Amino acid sequence: MRVGDLVKIEDGSYGTIVSEQYTCRFISSTVDRDMIDGGMGHLAGSYGSAVDVVHHKTGERLRHRVSSKSFEVIND
Repeated sequence: MRVGDLVKIEDGSYGTIVSEQYTCRFISSTVDRDMIDGGMGHLAGSYGSAVDVVHHKTGERLRHRVSSKSFEVIND
């Protein structure tokens, strides 16, 4: 997976990877939000690899978690 690769996103649309993989902190569950609200935000979330993808249909640049299988690389 490299910058410039075409990807098919899980909703059937297409996009292009515009960043190298990087480490990102993901905050997604209510448990994470409760920890933040309780003053323990430094323990909330999980870390993983992400890439930025520009969606061809909307032009939006969105972060996609590599391990989530939310996209498929079309050309390698």
